[in-house]
Amino acid sequence: MSDLESLRREMEVARNIQRDFLPESLPVGPGVELAAALHPARDVSGDFYDAFELAPSGTIVLVVGDVCDKGVGAALFMALFRSLIRASADPVGGGAIQMIGGRRTLVRNALEAASPADLLTRVAGFTNDYIARLHGRTNMFATVFLAALTPGTGQFDYVNAGHDPAIVVSPDGAMRELRPTGPALGLMPDQGFAAGNGKLKPSDCLFAFTDGLVEARSPTGEAFGTKRLKEALRANGTLAAQLVAGVVATLHAFTRHAEPHDDVTVLAATRI
Repeated sequence: MSDLESLRREMEVARNIQRDFLPESLPVGPGVELAAALHPARDVSGDFYDAFELAPSGTIVLVVGDVCDKGVGAALFMALFRSLIRASADPVGGGAIQMIGGRRTLVRNALEAASPADLLTRVAGFTNDYIARLHGRTNMFATVFLAALTPGTGQFDYVNAGHDPAIVVSPDGAMRELRPTGPALGLMPDQGFAAGNGKLKPSDCLFAFTDGLVEARSPTGEAFGTKRLKEALRANGTLAAQLVAGVVATLHAFTRHAEPHDDVTVLAATRI
């Protein structure tokens, strides 16, 4: 096997491993529809998304993240960020409590009793401090959007850690941006993170994305931009699957054969 063939084989293995870090399927619950897409600019991606349900509340946690830089280094940290967020947000379902011998411990009781806003700020703080303290010399960080959605009521809390604003889209075309509530994760330890909140009315959609979407370039070098994104959101309804497919199709029609500028990830949650 030549060096080039060996490299291609290694990249294929890396791509498959990274794909396993993304959810095999998105939660299916009454009153909510989820859809997502991830298009890497290279063989592996620094972007990630996640969506999982917390027991016993039924709250759905939504995550979209973008690790700085591209390529293999970003992909390694993508796996670390995603794992830290999932483990700290869902230590019961993820097995962390069981590993320390807990069944119905004070720790577990406290975790299950935490409000969604408290949970998200703790997750952001824990992930930030772990990366900053143990891997600060690498200068790697990630912008992350976290949300905790209650499907039955449409209520949600969110933490935006230096990420592009997620957008709540209404059927009439009205939009609300969910702007940063704290810095990117991993820059410095002991950072403060605040939580915002909102409510999805019936047919409203929460749309989160990475900056590769708005920074994508046409063959002439023009950026896709926020204005085109909002036009695409208004043109494709608010059902999650339809909206994700429509935005991605609009993006591909704009970029055509241009070299990908960055990874592109989108995640949508619609109250139905």
